[in-house]
Amino acid sequence: MTDIRIGAGFLGAISSVNDVEHLRRAARICQDGGLASFWVADQRWQRDVYVSLTDIAARTDSLLLGTRVTDPYIRHPALTAVAIATLDEASGGRAILGIGAGGSGFRQLGLARTKPAVAVRESIEVIRRLWSGEEFEFEGRIINWKRGALEFKCRPDIPVVIAARGPFLLELAGEVADAAIVASGVSPGGVGWARQLIAKGEMRAGRPQGQTDLMHMTYISIDEDPRVARQTVKKALVGTVVGSHPTYDFLRANGLEIPSDLSAYLDSGGYDAPRIIELIPDSFVDKLAIAGTVEDCAIQLQGLLDAGIQHPLLAPIPLRDGGEIEILEQFVSRIMPELKAVSGA
Repeated sequence: MTDIRIGAGFLGAISSVNDVEHLRRAARICQDGGLASFWVADQRWQRDVYVSLTDIAARTDSLLLGTRVTDPYIRHPALTAVAIATLDEASGGRAILGIGAGGSGFRQLGLARTKPAVAVRESIEVIRRLWSGEEFEFEGRIINWKRGALEFKCRPDIPVVIAARGPFLLELAGEVADAAIVASGVSPGGVGWARQLIAKGEMRAGRPQGQTDLMHMTYISIDEDPRVARQTVKKALVGTVVGSHPTYDFLRANGLEIPSDLSAYLDSGGYDAPRIIELIPDSFVDKLAIAGTVEDCAIQLQGLLDAGIQHPLLAPIPLRDGGEIEILEQFVSRIMPELKAVSGA
């Protein structure tokens, strides 16, 4: 029997009122409530991810602390290596590097998400070699590094996790990552599809099957009226459908199809969040998120654990700005005690 591991963190784009003090409160709730990890979004143009994580590190002593998530483009991977290594030192060895394809702030900065699976692979190689103390030169398809090395020693085995919704990054997680943050839905079909792709990557790399820890990007909204919770959580699904357009393999794995009117709106360049929410069908909530009353959410989260997820990472989606704190309080007091560990997870 494996102990239950749950993490949590805010989505930067949901509540801009979540200042550093809100993050501190949330981290205290998570630590006092027995959660395993706390995550901060690398979201442009919100509070800085590394300043925030270091502030939390100084006020906690047991939570693992991770980026959910950074990307290979917004900073050179060498700068990410320095930032994470410094956080690891400041936190007494509690840092986790969460990395994915990214997208936030790219338009304003003139960045393009070019070959994300290649960029993530190359970034991880550069970062790990820097952490190992190696002086080297790297010429990749996306990432380049002229001969150099870190000028301080750090832990070489800081965990690296890849956030993934599509097949290429899920397979890459199985090849090279310590864990995958599965973002392909909460249904058994979506989780099972992700597990198969991760296993395929493990096999390609000659790694033991099941070596990659299974985390999960878990959008959660709680309300006494389940209809309110289900509508509220669609705010998070805006990023899911926009960020994946026009490739929706993960939807088919969940038994879903993108509605023609939503696809046409995105094809036209539409990005108005309220309009996208109107076009997201209720069936998406059932397969891609956790939403409803406290009792509903407990049942749905238990189903996620039963499907093989070992470390859900909650992303509370509130009805009102700043309501994430209340969702976390409800979770630790009323839902966490009801969850049961899964044998063999």
